Amino acid sequence: MTTGNTNATVPVIPAPSVDEQIKAIELQERVLALELKKAELEAKLLEKQEREYHIKDLKARLADRDIQEKQIQEDRAQQGRTFAQQDATDAYRYRICTHKKGGIVTPRDMRVLTTGGNNIQYAVMKHQMINGDIWVRCLRCGNTWAPPVEINFFFDKAGKRVAPQDGTFDRAKFEQARDQYLRATMFETNNSMSGSVQCRFSTFDVESGKMVDAADKYREGLASTTLR
Repeated sequence: MTTGNTNATVPVIPAPSVDEQIKAIELQERVLALELKKAELEAKLLEKQEREYHIKDLKARLADRDIQEKQIQEDRAQQGRTFAQQDATDAYRYRICTHKKGGIVTPRDMRVLTTGGNNIQYAVMKHQMINGDIWVRCLRCGNTWAPPVEINFFFDKAGKRVAPQDGTFDRAKFEQARDQYLRATMFETNNSMSGSVQCRFSTFDVESGKMVDAADKYREGLASTTLR
């Protein structure tokens, strides 16, 4: 039977020298600096990615806005075409209508509903407004005759009706409209005229220091109105 050697020598690891400790610390600092650089780079990459997403989102929103603006412009243009077509249709219907009673309507020929009859009596309604003006409306084609107001007779070079500040007053068309209105008020009809309570419109004129008639202002306020 044998026994082990209890006097074996345990190797002693010498403590690192000062230079080795300095090198270890420097190595740790370099590793830390590297990690910081890596983190900084990752942060910059994330910022770049975020900016790219922001730019992409901004471009998408600008594209949507551009599409919406184009759609609005197209809708307005379509509305303008629709209104112009309706105005042309109304003008044609007014022009061919006799505004008179009479005529025979059949399933095969219903033109009398839009072109009017041949009776001596006119198919019109008359209404006296609160300022005393008489308005006339054809019960067939729907045309309304009212005292013309000058603000409705300003036209641009293309002949389109515009606001007074954007065009030139057409005296001839104004006089023509007034003549047509006066003839309409004299249309013979056995329909009873309706009326409103009569009022007088006045305004104070600063220059003269007196109250003056303001019927024209009232008419301008109803310039785009028709009887229904």
